Amino acid sequence: MDAGSNTKSERSGGHFDRGEERRDTNWIALIRLPDGTEIPTTVRDISASGARLAVPISYVLPKSFMFKVIGRDFICAVQLVWRRGDYAGVRIERVGKVPSMQARRPAESLDPGTTLRARRSRFSEI
Repeated sequence: MDAGSNTKSERSGGHFDRGEERRDTNWIALIRLPDGTEIPTTVRDISASGARLAVPISYVLPKSFMFKVIGRDFICAVQLVWRRGDYAGVRIERVGKVPSMQARRPAESLDPGTTLRARRSRFSEI
């Protein structure tokens, strides 16, 4: 859909008519700016193409940035579409999968001759 299209008519309350269903959420997330700065945020609603983020007006947001929802395994590269008070509307440009903690940690290899010893509690000898 191009920017000149009239299919997105603004309704009262600052919402737009969209082809995709928006889902209300209350996800805690972190915005990551290009310089590495992280800003805490809350994802208030999300669809396949966009999201509404709660961000205090005191934070200046650039035209493009990323956000990661805490406890989920994805990160979104987004473009800022609008800013009203403590809310920001973003268009999702790309979604990437974040590797799990186990996938990020290299496996420790043990020498086959190494003996594994159990750790004993000092109370086990009583």
